[in-house]
Amino acid sequence: MHIVRTLPPPEPTPTARIHLEPTLTRDGNLDGAWWPRSTELCAELPALVSALDALLGPILRVRLDLAAWDDVPAHLMIDGRFLRVSGFPETADTIRLIRGDQDGFQLLVIPPDTASSMAAAAMRTAARTGNTLSATEILSHCRPFHPAPAPDIAIRPYRSSDQAAVLALVEADHLPGQPICSPEVLDEAIEGTCRRDPAPWAQFDRPRTEVMVDADSQVLGAVSYAVRRDTGEGLILWLHGREILVVVEALVSHALEELSGRRTVHAFMSGLGLGPSALPSGRRPVTRKVLEHAGFSGRNSWRYLRRVTPEACLPETTHPPVEVVRSTAPLGWWLRSHDDDLSAEVVAQTPVGDVGVLWWFGADALHTDETFERAMLYEAITLLRRHGASETVLYADDKQADGHPTWAVFVDAGFVEIDHLVSYAKRGATTITVGGEAY
Repeated sequence: MHIVRTLPPPEPTPTARIHLEPTLTRDGNLDGAWWPRSTELCAELPALVSALDALLGPILRVRLDLAAWDDVPAHLMIDGRFLRVSGFPETADTIRLIRGDQDGFQLLVIPPDTASSMAAAAMRTAARTGNTLSATEILSHCRPFHPAPAPDIAIRPYRSSDQAAVLALVEADHLPGQPICSPEVLDEAIEGTCRRDPAPWAQFDRPRTEVMVDADSQVLGAVSYAVRRDTGEGLILWLHGREILVVVEALVSHALEELSGRRTVHAFMSGLGLGPSALPSGRRPVTRKVLEHAGFSGRNSWRYLRRVTPEACLPETTHPPVEVVRSTAPLGWWLRSHDDDLSAEVVAQTPVGDVGVLWWFGADALHTDETFERAMLYEAITLLRRHGASETVLYADDKQADGHPTWAVFVDAGFVEIDHLVSYAKRGATTITVGGEAY
């Protein structure tokens, strides 16, 4: 008698957790993200390849970070065909899937044990059209905050001999589209003045600027802070430490100690001094985490966009009347409709060097007027060009994020999002712990 053994049906392959950049033009650093459930490549790769086969066509080869997986075979049989697998040492935390003729798509690989909320945010960032962040920069958001022990360091007042070192620190955090910080601009920020627009500095006492040095007197970081005269509130104006955790921690702690007793301490909420008017949270993840760990909360937030399309590509538009009037805060022009009954307004700052800046203020999604907004944006870009701007950056209210009707107007005009800018505030006590020592 023959005994027939009935095997249970195989477990269904889980759906791959992927998020692809919607245009698939491969203009950004990454083409999307993949969040595997484990580090067992033979168990995880079939679902990914099957999903991408349906979206992109047959995947013939995979290159990946060998160190991220438990076991990497040279070949895998997936859906009846051999898939070649090899190492990709050039970029960690990624996987490259190749169709043919070296036509590849590069995805961020999110560690399996990442919290779901952090993984979702990382996937959205990696799949954003025109994303300029690397895999390492994106994943830095997903790693837990762990204070580091403090080395042999000291914090002292800034000296003129520190200028070159501080300029190098500022340049390390430079945001694309921002003017390069010159020695003259740094000197003015340290003095608490600006020849081009001195009025905002009148609200503050002279800032205190200090540097962190190691045992060999090498400058590791710098911080500048001030007190607002009318309210007594403190403000961390700018801080740079090459995103080295122990350096940024110590600088934030020192500034908070010096500003202790203030009802509120703000951070990165003013255009005074150096860089943009808020913290680029994507390119400055360590600073962001240190502020949050110290009790700061995000307040105002803006999307920072840069126009990469040549002026000749600006399309023609039949536009409603747009009135242009001079603005004094900031210096430049205010563009608005004649009847003030349409959906948006924009402030164009007088260009600094060859960079023009637009501040965009719009209505909610239910009251947008795309024709008017498009006309106003093109008028502002043209105005800046006439005054010497060869490139344009735009600050858009966080409500005008991807998916908002106005976003299509920005994209059509050639803008891509560079980073998310956030200002911070901390109320009450200023005690935090750094390297086991309370401040």
